[in-house]
Amino acid sequence: MRHRILYQLTSPMHRILGAEEIERRRAYLSAAAASDVIIDVWPLDDGPPAVESNADAAQVVPELLRAVPKWIAESYEAVIIGCFSDPGIAAVRDLTEIPVIGPGRSAMHLAAQFGERFSVLSSDPTPKGLIARLRSLGLAELFVSERMVGCSVFDLVRRPDEAFNGILAAARGCVDDGADILVMGCMGMGFMPQLTERLQDRIGVPVVNSVLAGLKIAEAAVGLRLRPAKISGGNR
Repeated sequence: MRHRILYQLTSPMHRILGAEEIERRRAYLSAAAASDVIIDVWPLDDGPPAVESNADAAQVVPELLRAVPKWIAESYEAVIIGCFSDPGIAAVRDLTEIPVIGPGRSAMHLAAQFGERFSVLSSDPTPKGLIARLRSLGLAELFVSERMVGCSVFDLVRRPDEAFNGILAAARGCVDDGADILVMGCMGMGFMPQLTERLQDRIGVPVVNSVLAGLKIAEAAVGLRLRPAKISGGNR
């Protein structure tokens, strides 16, 4: 039996970067997935070109909610929300028992497992509020710094070779800040071929690829047959 996992993009990427980029991402994920997993990649029907602010993230949520019935109809066993900001996770989980995975929180929790102090590499611009998210996840005490890599989400896709120098400089700055493990705070970085390995070779500390962290947590959820906890009776 082969398990089906959906990587749900948070933009109408078919109109912005084309079907070829969607297929490239599907192939990347498929190559990294377990042999018994089938990966699909879907764009949203509408929404911002990229999530670069909290306003962008807010626009994505209604589109994700509209997509939930399609996930259910296709019998996906897990869904990964393709954005480091994990937009709409709580709202989406209200509508389905399918495990819905946030790659941002997945990556930061993995960093906490394998390092003592971590930093985040973010595209520029990026949504504000990382510290508040870390507090909500119980990870604020382990956080060292967030450094911008000096390029946008689109630069990471369209000019990856040019973007590398900025990413490397930011990564070295994070190590100077005292981080012993780094987290890629952008899915565009996660889909750059060999970026994780190149950075680790150059800076000498582990780097958590958020795309792959989300995938592996989704696979674990499927394998362990996990479902979201349902809390009743209001807040206590």
